[in-house]
Amino acid sequence: MVNNLRDGAWRSRHGHGLPGTSQAMSGGGRRPVRHGRLLGWITALVWVCALVLPGCETPPSAPVNAPGGAPAPTYTGPAYLRGTIGSLARLRSGSERPLLVSGYGIVVNLNGTGSTSVPAPLRLALINQMRKYGLGSASMDTLHMTPERVLADPNTAVVRIDGLIPPGATPGLRFDVLVTAVDSQTTSLAGGTLWTAELGINGANAAFKFMHEQATAYGPIYDNPYHDQPSTGEPKQFGQLQAMVVAGGKTTAPRSLELVLNQSSYTRSRGIADRINERFGKTTDRKPLAKPMTDQLIKIHVPPRYQANPAELVDLLMHMYMQTGPGFEPQQAQMLAQVLQDDPQTQWSVRLAWQALGRPVVEVLRGYYGHGDLQLRLSALEAGAWLGDERASHSLADLAIHEDPAVRARVARALVMLPRSLKGSGTLKDLLDDQDTVVRVTAYESLAAINDRLITTGRVSIPDASGTGLKYVIDAVPAEKPLVYISQVGVPRIVIFSPDLGFKAPLLARLWDNRLMLTMRPEQTHLDVFYQPASLNEPDAPSSVTLKARADLKTLVYLLGHKPTLEQPNLGLGMTYSQVVDVVYQLCKQGDIPASIEVVASPLAKQIADLENTQIKQLRPETGPEVVDEQPVGRLDADGSPDDGQALTTRPDSADDAQTPKRTSSR
Repeated sequence: MVNNLRDGAWRSRHGHGLPGTSQAMSGGGRRPVRHGRLLGWITALVWVCALVLPGCETPPSAPVNAPGGAPAPTYTGPAYLRGTIGSLARLRSGSERPLLVSGYGIVVNLNGTGSTSVPAPLRLALINQMRKYGLGSASMDTLHMTPERVLADPNTAVVRIDGLIPPGATPGLRFDVLVTAVDSQTTSLAGGTLWTAELGINGANAAFKFMHEQATAYGPIYDNPYHDQPSTGEPKQFGQLQAMVVAGGKTTAPRSLELVLNQSSYTRSRGIADRINERFGKTTDRKPLAKPMTDQLIKIHVPPRYQANPAELVDLLMHMYMQTGPGFEPQQAQMLAQVLQDDPQTQWSVRLAWQALGRPVVEVLRGYYGHGDLQLRLSALEAGAWLGDERASHSLADLAIHEDPAVRARVARALVMLPRSLKGSGTLKDLLDDQDTVVRVTAYESLAAINDRLITTGRVSIPDASGTGLKYVIDAVPAEKPLVYISQVGVPRIVIFSPDLGFKAPLLARLWDNRLMLTMRPEQTHLDVFYQPASLNEPDAPSSVTLKARADLKTLVYLLGHKPTLEQPNLGLGMTYSQVVDVVYQLCKQGDIPASIEVVASPLAKQIADLENTQIKQLRPETGPEVVDEQPVGRLDADGSPDDGQALTTRPDSADDAQTPKRTSSR
């Protein structure tokens, strides 16, 4: 075949076998005819190749961005933050906000103030939930307590449960939940206990449909007892018969923190992750803090240090510069100082950028510890304290006597970052007797956060089947000016400024329609306490109790809440936290306790209402309420299509926008 092709090619070059030549010219015979046919096939093949081969060429690549398509998002923030991670990436949309979870549950152990009215669809869901946890089963020895009997008991109430899971939450994280009675027949939730209930996104939907569990809720009820009306003996309700379960929520599913790059690049994704891990190093659980997942997505692992406040970690990451090297950090710190001096509104973001730059900027910050610009000085001191600079404590002590109470409060908050500083501890002790109550409370909270020995702590426990839970904490603060501080944010607390705070004698206090009476004559060193419970859930409970107690508030607060057990047989009346606070509030207001009282109510109810209103405003008629998609960007959906979720905006350049707990005082 090869020879024939060669022969045909030779004949083509010499004019033989071409169309129009005669057989005589080719020499006659069969062989020339065969060569002529072969030459025809070769000629046809050449023409076919000439037509086909150009079509086999690779077409030019299509443009990356189609004409008229939206360009990739770019950074449009302040120039001094250009080059930070926040200028190159942002949190995945929805993951920067608290996640609202809800569900339905049952409050038990009420004193006849519950309700037997339950909507039919909700009744079936609650019965299934109780059976899921073993109620009415022989294995748990609860055959006598069926779900149907529980719902028919007037000592129970059906409630709606709402809670906010913070961004980056890990399984096991505790958070407060709000419970609301679902019907008007329930008159009080005081003294009750919320049974274990499941929470999920839109879990309290009107159709009672299935939800994906995100958390569970359980624990004792804390009513809001603060009011201006005469006490009736039961904690007062707020809103539409709502109450709190402090730290009652527990996450069962993680909320991932994920950064989305403005422009896709695996090189940049890897570079950002490496920069984060270089700055923070290995976490205590031996996991890298940042892990690049795709060319657009970086997953952030929240280390134990930041699990209670993941937002702080996010703020630091978004203000971290990618550039590093000899001389960069000090130079950048000086540039940031000039930015703050020119615009005091940038103090929050400048301080975070200083902290993200790390220890190399401490020497630069020290140059501003005595600066004449107060905002620049305070911000430098706060950043220096956060970076562990002991010298900051001495300059902060100088500002602890500033005429502005807001400055003194910032000093008290900054010193919590220096737990081993003797100078800082001494400054906080002096601020416990400040003229401003907010400063005093802030100084106490800083001392309590670092477990300072100046604070004497006692605990009142709740005996239960699983062990001994916490009812509330009693803290005694070494202050000369008496003050009672009540807080149910995070941990229920009763704080007594001046540990020996007692009562005015002679004393005759009648509370709750004379069911609780406190008496003391001037010559007495003890307090006589008479108590008659409103109703008796336990058959062997006494009809009334008379006790003697040492005549100081700390002892009375313990006596009112403690319930005797085999492990702790001390005398006590076993009241709820709400009841104890109601007693203390009334005694302070009536002047029986010579001290003012400062009350901090939880902001959870307002936070939930604000978030619900925001979701209602985002209602789209064709789809209903918009639900945040928790699926990561850059991965595939269940059907194999790419997820095109959008990423979020950065936090506004201002002070912390979280809701401040509302304080109520009586002096």
